[in-house]
Amino acid sequence: MSSTDRRETRSCVSCGINISGTNAAAFKCPECGNQIYRCAKCRKQSNLYECDDCGFTGP
Repeated sequence: MSSTDRRETRSCVSCGINISGTNAAAFKCPECGNQIYRCAKCRKQSNLYECDDCGFTGP
């Protein structure tokens, strides 16, 4: 899979929508460093998210 393909398949960890080309946040999990993506709507609403790798939960 090329880096372009990976970029197109990024999804919000909270709601699951495809976030490519949107105003999404990308950050590393505070516990394990796994890359996490969240859409602007979920960030604004402070929806919970869970890291797929370690299970860390945050607002």
